[in-house]
Amino acid sequence: MKKLTVTDEALDRIKDHLQPGKKIVLDFDDGVGPFSALGNCSLDAHYRLIFVNQDADLPDFDEIVKSNIGDIYIKSEQYANVQFEPQMELRFDAHNFTLPLVSRKGMLTENVEVVDIDEPVTTEYKGTHDC
Repeated sequence: MKKLTVTDEALDRIKDHLQPGKKIVLDFDDGVGPFSALGNCSLDAHYRLIFVNQDADLPDFDEIVKSNIGDIYIKSEQYANVQFEPQMELRFDAHNFTLPLVSRKGMLTENVEVVDIDEPVTTEYKGTHDC
């Protein structure tokens, strides 16, 4: 079972997004799911911690990661979570003002973007974008 620990410093950065009625999603921008039409145009590991309405239908996010802030939904496809270690930690880097995602093996990404979506999430494909 995968586990994500949010440090106290990182929790302080995201606490305003932790609202009742919100589902937490850790999205890898790979072009799959309602949050990405094509994927990230750069070659970096672009992760987003997305807070959506609890009733959002997110069939692509079918695996649950336990955390100290509640269940976090991720994609179970191998290419989407192959780098996600069994024990991960979301930290706050005060020098760079970023939220790195790390494991014992090293840093998965230097900054996890935080997004709060209040409007309904649609799984309808909206086309591609040009990099």
